[in-house]
Amino acid sequence: MKERKLHSINDVIASMEHRFRADASKNVKAKYQWLISGPSGKDFCVHVNDGAFEVIHGRVDDPSVTFETDDNTYLRLVNNEIKGMTAILTRKLIVRGNIYLASKMDQIFK
Repeated sequence: MKERKLHSINDVIASMEHRFRADASKNVKAKYQWLISGPSGKDFCVHVNDGAFEVIHGRVDDPSVTFETDDNTYLRLVNNEIKGMTAILTRKLIVRGNIYLASKMDQIFK
């Protein structure tokens, strides 16, 4: 079954409950800060805490990982139209912080 394409950052946030994999986030405690620029950009943090998560709007202090990109690239990433590594290598996605935790993001949200 093909997943529905997500058309906005708000769609992505609303879909996180459905896409979250609690089993993949066991023993993970991380704050994933997203800084998304562009006309529909926004800043938010996904706080993963040992099998649970919450979305915090805005910026948080001391995130574990910070992802910085534009709204178009973000939507392409979540819709699997571009791979994370490709976005990083083409400098469309900047990742700062704990790279190991950053790599877990794809496993935690499908």
